[in-house]
Amino acid sequence: MLKIEDLEVTYKNKISFLALQGVSFTLEEGHTCAIIGPSGCGKSTLLYVLAGLLEHSGGQVLINGETVRPKRRETALILQDYGLLPWKTAQENTSLGLEIRGVPSEEKRALVEEAMQELGIWEFRDNYPAQLSGGQRQRVAIARSLTLKPDLFLMDEPFSSLDALTREGLQNTLLEFWQKRRASMVLVTHNIEEAVFLGQRILIFSGSPGRILHVIENKEMGEQGYRNQQLFYQRCSRVREVIEKGV
Repeated sequence: MLKIEDLEVTYKNKISFLALQGVSFTLEEGHTCAIIGPSGCGKSTLLYVLAGLLEHSGGQVLINGETVRPKRRETALILQDYGLLPWKTAQENTSLGLEIRGVPSEEKRALVEEAMQELGIWEFRDNYPAQLSGGQRQRVAIARSLTLKPDLFLMDEPFSSLDALTREGLQNTLLEFWQKRRASMVLVTHNIEEAVFLGQRILIFSGSPGRILHVIENKEMGEQGYRNQQLFYQRCSRVREVIEKGV
């Protein structure tokens, strides 16, 4: 699904700033990857490159064997601020992508209902964002992406503003969705437990400029009760150790 080789990204303003350097990794189709590291290490920059929103200054980025391009229809980018329009209902916000693509009304309504039912928010379809909890707003944002039937999900700190219990609930929801759809997923997070819970492969980044310090294979991800297993806590400890010591 993804092949990144020696990726480099430089922001050029009055002073050039090297954000990413020498980043190389692959992601197989239907697998998940969690990216974690200190603030300012280029994690979000990497997602914007994968989404085709930011040009890279060096290296190669391939999605399904093709050079990354803007407006790839099968890529969904989900941000931490939800991106909902306050004057539209939950149902209307969910249908925005389909409207932009000119999907017929009957088909659009069926896709929206299917996605909102799957995420448990259909009953709130007539509510406006201000009438929804943080978790419900994030579910609307995810539902909007689901309607487009993407094969690649890029998620930038999607649960960072939520309380711990709501966050865990949405992590479980995301895991169930992945187990059902098997879309490829790249998740950027600052939360160690979240990275271990949702990433089959965990990429630990250095400080700026961002480089991959260490890769942890996490093949048990998705197993029943994994969050309560001793191995889960051992993996979390290992991620913490690498971040703190840089080795």
